[in-house]
Amino acid sequence: MTSRVTLTEVADMTPEQQAVYEKFQSNLTRALLLTKGSAAPHLALGGSFTVGLLSLLDREVIVLRVAKLRDSEFERLLHYPLALKAGLSEAEIHAIEEGLFDELPPSRAALVRYVDDLMHLHKAGGEAYWGLREHYSQNEIAEVTHLAGHSAMTAMYLASLEIPLDEGIASWGRLTEVQGSAA
Repeated sequence: MTSRVTLTEVADMTPEQQAVYEKFQSNLTRALLLTKGSAAPHLALGGSFTVGLLSLLDREVIVLRVAKLRDSEFERLLHYPLALKAGLSEAEIHAIEEGLFDELPPSRAALVRYVDDLMHLHKAGGEAYWGLREHYSQNEIAEVTHLAGHSAMTAMYLASLEIPLDEGIASWGRLTEVQGSAA
């Protein structure tokens, strides 16, 4: 795929831009650097979920489902290995991506249903909310909602600008460090 925009070249980055890019060396970051000041905050928000209320496994369930519903190969490429590392099997990932609720444990099925509502209805319906509430606290559900929205926004950004996939998988490495420079 050819990008609709010209990505910021590393050699042309200001020292401030290079500091953001070195934390997450990805075409996503290069594309975010086209904005005046949202690259570091966007990445910092993404990094904040790695130290939030949700387990690594739950985070990957959410992002993989959003990636599937928003047809984001970029996010799937990045998060598929993280999902495996979090303990999901390939069969479980398939069930999550395809919305095969009967093949998922009840809490995971409730999580996928909730994300489905968010992506399809742009809000959670009562049944999805209360179904998820049986397994998660209100604070965790707030974080589920925020992460799903962040993932959808990222997918929309990448798709709209037709940002190409990275040659290799970018490392989350120092992404959480961006939080300190986003303030």
